[in-house]
Amino acid sequence: MKNIKPFFDNHSSVIKWSIDIEDIDNVLKIEATTNSSENDFINQIKALGFYCDVLVD
Repeated sequence: MKNIKPFFDNHSSVIKWSIDIEDIDNVLKIEATTNSSENDFINQIKALGFYCDVLVD
């Protein structure tokens, strides 16, 4: 989480974010402005070296 915290804390589109580390999937939740899409975040997170995908209900 250390690598990802500065990214989200300093991202201009992110309003609020959290990671549920108690969940087996380490679910990341992001509240952002409409200027960013899911795919934008997924690609940026993957570029940081993490696996990321949208969870399906």
